[in-house]
Amino acid sequence: MKYAIISDIHSNLEAFQVVIDRIHQEKLDKIICLGDLVGYNANPNECIELAKDENIQCILGNHDAAVIGKADINFFNIIAKQA
Repeated sequence: MKYAIISDIHSNLEAFQVVIDRIHQEKLDKIICLGDLVGYNANPNECIELAKDENIQCILGNHDAAVIGKADINFFNIIAKQA
């Protein structure tokens, strides 16, 4: 079984789609995201939907945890806090 390991998408849908397309070209069996699917960029909902559609197993990153109220954002930089 071949795995694709990704991380730090940070709501960048365009880049995420390019990566998914490449993974499909390589015919990899499973995608695992090591966290930070959301944060910083403009398309968090779309990135979450794409991850669900692709059945990607995701580990909760600090930005993901902050979105659901499970992480303290006081240590985040100002840009991360605004995202």
